[in-house]
Formats: sequence, C-alpha cells, structure tokens
Amino acid sequence: MSPVVLYISSSFCLIDKPTLYKYYSRLLSSKLPLLSAVTHLTISKPSEHRHAHFTPLPLENLPSVTHLETRNLCLAEIEYLSRQLDKKRLLSIVCENIETWCDSKRFCFDLVYAHPHLQTAYMNFAEDGNSGFASMIDLSLPTIHKPDSMRQFVLTSIRDGQSSEQKNIISKMEQAEMDMEEFYQEHLEWVEKLRGNLERVWYELEKTVVDKYSPLAKLRHLSHLEFGFCHSWTSKVWTECFYPLISPDLRYLSLHGWDQLGKLGKIGCQCLTIEPIRMKAEDAIASCFEVMPNLRCLQLVDFSIGFGLLKASRTMHQIMNLDIVFTELFVKYFTEPADVWLLTGPLEEFILNIFHEPRTVRGYVSIRLHPKLIREIEMNEFFRDEPFLANAEKALQRVNVSIDFIPLPEH
Repeated sequence: MSPVVLYISSSFCLIDKPTLYKYYSRLLSSKLPLLSAVTHLTISKPSEHRHAHFTPLPLENLPSVTHLETRNLCLAEIEYLSRQLDKKRLLSIVCENIETWCDSKRFCFDLVYAHPHLQTAYMNFAEDGNSGFASMIDLSLPTIHKPDSMRQFVLTSIRDGQSSEQKNIISKMEQAEMDMEEFYQEHLEWVEKLRGNLERVWYELEKTVVDKYSPLAKLRHLSHLEFGFCHSWTSKVWTECFYPLISPDLRYLSLHGWDQLGKLGKIGCQCLTIEPIRMKAEDAIASCFEVMPNLRCLQLVDFSIGFGLLKASRTMHQIMNLDIVFTELFVKYFTEPADVWLLTGPLEEFILNIFHEPRTVRGYVSIRLHPKLIREIEMNEFFRDEPFLANAEKALQRVNVSIDFIPLPEH
C-alpha cells in the first residue's frame, strides 16, 4: 500500500497512476480516518493515444470532498466521479484537457447543475473540441438545481456543430436567390418555395441552438465567465441565453469564436435573406455589452469585431484590462490583402473607443496574434508606411494605458 499513501497528504488526495488501481482500491476501501479528512481530490491520467476508461474506484469512502479536479479524463469518467461524491458538499469541479476520443458521453449542463452548492465549474476540452452537446437538461428531473451559488463558470473549446449547419443553409439560400434571377418564370415558383423552406429550416435550427444554450440563462450571479464557441449564436441566443446571465457581479468575461454567422468567411455575401439576420445578431451583441457596468476584464478569442461591439464599445469605459487573441484558426479568413484591414480597422476603433478617456489607474491592452497572422500583417501593403496599430499605441499612452503585442507559440 505504500506506493499510494505517498499521494495522500493532509486534506489532498492525488490519484494519477492507472497501473496502481489495486493499491488505490485497497486504500480507499480501508476506511482509514485519513480518508474522511480529504477535501481536495485530483484524478489524472497520462495523455492517451488510445482511450481507455479509468477503472472505477470506491470514492464514496471520501465523504468530505469539496473540490474535484481531473486531467485528461473524458466526460463519461467525470460524470461517474461526480456521482460518487456527495452532491451537497461539492463546491468546485475543475476539469482540464477533457478527453475527446471518447464519444460515449456528450456534455450536458446537468453535470454542473446537479450540485446545488457548486461555486466554480471549469470545463476545458482538448484542443480539437468535443463532438457536441447531449440533449439539454430535463428540467423535470429532481436532481437539477438552480445554480444560485455559481460564481465562476468556464466552458471552452467545445465544438459548435450547428455552426456548420447554419453555413450550409446560408450557402443554399444564396444559391436560391441567384436562381431567382436566372430561372424562367415557370421555375420561379419552385425556387421561391425552396427559399421559403430554407428559411423555415434556419429558424427551426435556431430554436435548437436556443434550447441548447438556454441553461446558461440560469447563471444569474457570475463574477467570472469564459465560454466558447459562440459561432452559432443568433440574436435569440444572445438575448434569451446570454443576456439573462449578465449581472452587476460580472467582473471578468472571455468569449471565444464569432465569425458573424459566416460573414467573415465570405459565406452568403450576396445573400439578401441572411443580412438582416446578421444585423439582428450584432444589435443583440451591442445590447448585451452595453449592460455590463462592472466588467473590468474582457478577453475576446478569435472573436470578430463587428458593428455590435463597436457600438457597445462607446459605453465600455469601465474596462481596465482588454485581451485580444487571434489564433491560427483565424488565419483561414484571410484570402486576399483587404481581409487583413477588415480585422485591424475595427480592432483599432474598438480599442480606442473603450480607452477614450484618461485613466487615473493605468489600463492595459494585450494583443496576442499567431505568427502566421503577424506575417500576413507585416507583408500587407496597408502597413507599408505605418506599423500595425501605431496610432493606437500613441493615443493609449496619452490616456495612461499600456499596450503589448505578444506572438502566440507557432505550434
């Protein structure tokens, strides 16, 4: 038993050697007084090339655990662990690098909401993201609680499958509109019917997306929120799912992934049907960001700055720290020289709107770019005479705000 005892110290217990299952099981079944003192449980596996579930352990013999941390586990394993622990005691769940090889369990908000006193939930998926959400919470289940105690919620790198479906519909809408201009009169009725069907499918999909993200609206007392991806968020998602969680308590916000419903990738650029839908989404974004009076730190990751953020930025002077991140995923949107300006132009305006007034306490802006994007900017003729954000840097110095440009790792 000695190889395992070394991993239990005071109130902390670390289980990170799958090959020592017999020793772990024997120790956890021993009912030693030491087990009742454990409040922090960490279960970790090495990174896998072939996924295998962690062998179940008698964790019910750890009755005092309030903090659960996992590394490299899949959702099925995490759910199993959380069920074994006392739901009423658990205060935090921190899951790093959630394994995505396993598709036996998809994310569902009841994994978090089943714990009535949970204050912190941190769910970070492996780089490729998860394959999607499971069906949403069944609100009739008695195990689901309103998460009034939740203060910090992080759910990042989770793949957004509906975004691809939306882009497919937009492309078909655009083609239908082009056909209406080219087809003979006898075919127009058929094309118009097709266009109507596509609009119906779009709004049915929107309802699915709203239902999928509606549990977010229950998080009414957050001080810290990180979420991504937001690619499929139509105006209704912003207003019905995101807007309700905004409270005076919100101090830190990080949002990942927004391409203006495919606009950044030039999908449906000639589609008249989708344009008002995109405009409504941007209006909804503005409405959300205009009601965050105590937001101090804002991070945007691969998040396109459209007119919604530009409008809201004129009222966002309370922000002290702004972190803008564009990863390698964002490079795919640049297919011609003018595209770089579509990124940098709004970015400069956004920054200067927020930090327009002099600060008594020094503000801070960080711009973190992937090296490929940096090279695109350096080679672009728009910056031949004046370096990237040179004017912004001078303007920020005058209002007591510092700015750093930080290259992201190449790989």
